[in-house]
Formats: sequence, structure tokens, C-alpha cells
Amino acid sequence: MGRGMRLAVFVLCLPAVGIVGTAVSGCGGSSAGATTARFIGGDAVPAKPAAPIRLTDYRGHEVELAALKGKPVLVAFLYTHCTDLCPVVAAKVHTAYSLLGAHEVHPVFLAVSVDPANDTAASATRFNREHRTTGEIDWLLGSHAELARVWRAWRIVPEREPNDPEVIEHSADIYGVGADGEVHVLYSPDFKPALLARDIQALAAD
Repeated sequence: MGRGMRLAVFVLCLPAVGIVGTAVSGCGGSSAGATTARFIGGDAVPAKPAAPIRLTDYRGHEVELAALKGKPVLVAFLYTHCTDLCPVVAAKVHTAYSLLGAHEVHPVFLAVSVDPANDTAASATRFNREHRTTGEIDWLLGSHAELARVWRAWRIVPEREPNDPEVIEHSADIYGVGADGEVHVLYSPDFKPALLARDIQALAAD
């Protein structure tokens, strides 16, 4: 798969935020009732508080997930040198944002680096420029120790491919965090942008 991100079936996505659900395709699980009906773009899960994130973004600003309460937030674990799946996710996010009306709520998208050795402010800026996600994807960077604390909190396990060290295997899901600070839905990389755009308003209402 070149220098991109692989979908690793061993990655445990749901326990990342203490969520327990019935595993269906990928890492999500659909729960019954009103919660499922509200989210049509991903796999609804029993709401649980999002694990903490406190890092510096690629523009040098400190970002704390808890401080974003009141806004819908999308959280993903990506890396800037990925050449296959990460750009696909970025393109879909860009399309979803373009479908939102001027008066609709726009979510904060936090991309937590899984490649501290190579992700830099310059590479994040270049990625956003090349994929038209400037102002849409906020890359969170840091040292291995700083990022590892977040990985552990979300139970993300980045691993380099033994036969190709430039390939990093890790979860490719996007976590939908509502305005209440809880994770309500998971989006696999094959999500449909139009459905994500519709879900964002439901996340904003939580």
C-alpha cells in the first residue's frame, strides 16, 4: 500500500473511549433506539465521555478537547506523509464541509499525529494545502511521549509495518464527539460525505 495507512483488523476502536458495542463491519457497533436514528452516516455507539486530548497544533496553539465542549468535534489519528487512505479521508472531510451551509455548524476536526518523528508544522501545512483542508483539519503534533499519552487514552496502537517502516498501521476511524463532550458515533474511512454533513448537526445538538 506504499507509504500510506493500512486498516488493521486487530485495532480495538470501541474501547478507546470506554464504549462497548456489538461489532459489525469495521470498528463500529449500532445501538438501538433514538441514538441510531439520529446518526445515519456512521455507527452509533452508547455515548461515553471522550478521552482527554491536550496537545499543540501545527500552528503552535495549545488545543484541549475538553475546552471545545459546546461544539461538535471529529477526532482521527492520521499522519501527514500517508499517501493512500489519509488523503481519501481528507478529501471526504473536505467534501462534507463544502456541503454545510453558511449558517450551519461546522465541526472542529482534530487529526492526532501517529508519526511524531516525521509530522511537523511544515508537513501538516503542506498536507492541508495539497488536499484543500486548510482551515478544516487541525493537526495535533508533539513528541512521542506526548502523543503516546493520547494514544493510550484512546487505545490507539500505531505500529510500523516491519517490511516497510514508512507504513504505519493504526485505526482509521473518525470519532464523532457531540457538543456534550461525549463520543456518539464512529465513521469508518468509507463514510459518505453527505451523510457525515447531516450527522454534524445532530452532534451539535447533543
